[in-house]
Amino acid sequence: MQLGRPRLLVDALLFVATVFCTLSVGRVLSLIIPSEFYFTFQSLFSDRTPQNLILAIFGKMTAPFASGFALGWFIYGHALSAVSPASAFSGFARRLKIQWSPTMFLSGFFAAFLSAWPIIVYWDLLSNPEVGHLEPIFLILYSLYMLGYGYITLFGFLGAIFIKEHLEINQDSTKLVSMAELSRVGILWLLNSGLAATAMEVITK
Repeated sequence: MQLGRPRLLVDALLFVATVFCTLSVGRVLSLIIPSEFYFTFQSLFSDRTPQNLILAIFGKMTAPFASGFALGWFIYGHALSAVSPASAFSGFARRLKIQWSPTMFLSGFFAAFLSAWPIIVYWDLLSNPEVGHLEPIFLILYSLYMLGYGYITLFGFLGAIFIKEHLEINQDSTKLVSMAELSRVGILWLLNSGLAATAMEVITK
């Protein structure tokens, strides 16, 4: 019998799949959507900044949300169809709490970091001289943006499970994802992303 507090484990395969999917979908969206309506860190220092920075940042969140949702939909159907419903539910609930949820959050955060690291590392070379002295503030906003990416990835993942559960014929009161938990993650995403977007729009005007 395992004693003590269970450790949070990262599912390596899910982590890689989520990061790859998020970056791939984001890249496709950046090619489809005009640069004036799609947020990139480079756009903050060019003459083609988004017309509405808040809308552009929230649009960029489509990639992590869609990736998390798709993987949540797949994992729910695959995991619960492998074994009997009773044993599958308890095992799925445990992995969802201590492994899959942290993995999805970290995947989204890391995907955002990969998108932002050139600006962070080469700030002196890439930043606009007019805002160059605001590097500490931008680093804080980037961190909020990365947290927002993590939360929206997790929100999409939990949202897919929430919807799948409510589409099931079984009306068991015990659910893997409650409305309260889903709302909590969504609020955390809105707080981080909304604050970062609003502050960036004010600073870059």
